[in-house]
Amino acid sequence: MKKAVCFVLVSVFTAAAASAYFDGSVGMTTGPDGYTGTDLSFTLGNDTIFVKPGLSAYSFDVNSVNKTYKVYRLRGGMEKDNYTAAAEAGFSSKEAGYEYKYFGADITFSLTPGKGGKGRLAGPSARSASGGGQGVTRVDVGAGIKQHMYNYDLNSLSKETGQTEFSIFSGAKVFITQVSASFTGYSYGSEEVTPMFNQPSGLIFVTGGLPRSSVNVRAELPSTLPMVTPFAGYTTVKYKSAGSKSALQLGGTVNLGMVTGVVSWQTFDGDNFLSISGGLNVSF
Repeated sequence: MKKAVCFVLVSVFTAAAASAYFDGSVGMTTGPDGYTGTDLSFTLGNDTIFVKPGLSAYSFDVNSVNKTYKVYRLRGGMEKDNYTAAAEAGFSSKEAGYEYKYFGADITFSLTPGKGGKGRLAGPSARSASGGGQGVTRVDVGAGIKQHMYNYDLNSLSKETGQTEFSIFSGAKVFITQVSASFTGYSYGSEEVTPMFNQPSGLIFVTGGLPRSSVNVRAELPSTLPMVTPFAGYTTVKYKSAGSKSALQLGGTVNLGMVTGVVSWQTFDGDNFLSISGGLNVSF
């Protein structure tokens, strides 16, 4: 993993010329039952390629004991005016015999590319809304797939669960509003270990269980307040044996040019979560 990161970073800087950029962010989410999620990542890229290493740490109560799991991530891809194609992979540290790995890929097409750069309106390559317009000024569509592997190996006891996640998503700028929607479906091989790091699109935290499908819709209203973009989202998740659960999200993005901040509140099945993050964006 370290050698792969170094190779891609060197490739980015070699090809960067005068159009490179750095986008770093750090965020924290708190919730019930001792839940704390911390995310640290940065993106290096230019007009053609990008690489995004990241680290996530999740702490929550397991059998009345608070445990922390770290997930190391790497995402990279290619950006063109009409599409973004990317691949990603990650793995967790082993905690009490439990470990997690994943890999995946996604692609997003801009059917009506326009102003605003190559940041897409939906999917893993989405960025916050900016500016407004008249009518439908841009439409993006895409799809992605991930393979998740959960393993438990302790005291001669070995179990595993394989989870395949596939998603389709779309986004559009309509007048002054940026809207997006996504659908995610899940299939399983063996089901011997309960997945602990599910994060369906739209949720600001990870959760356990065996989801069957999820739907997320989101709307942003740029230019409604000076430097502030309010947003709202709704997510519903259907589980294989636990019915459906829904989440409502409200928040806002503060854009100060090089520095951005995001504050978000979400309620999910009666539980409340609060997320705060900040970012630094530099072009050179």
